[in-house]
Amino acid sequence: MKVPSPFVAVVALLMAGAGLAACDGHNRRASPLTAEPSHAADAILEKAATPEEQHALERVRDEIDLEMRERVRVLDAEIQALKRENEELRRMLREP
Repeated sequence: MKVPSPFVAVVALLMAGAGLAACDGHNRRASPLTAEPSHAADAILEKAATPEEQHALERVRDEIDLEMRERVRVLDAEIQALKRENEELRRMLREP
């Protein structure tokens, strides 16, 4: 089995950053909770030198996507909890 080049490691780090950027709530193109892979790294995947390198990059992308989906799920749950807490506090302020 061929060991991935240092290029793969650098690209993996870039993809991690791209994955975080893709999960930015203000700039979402598609729901991060879908099964569709993110497209943030498509240009990098197209530049892979070999099919093995492309598969390695795709695996990294998929792992990052899974981690980011879980992070978004947790953050969405926290947002909902804060919204409920905020509403309760507003109700308490309105009551004499």
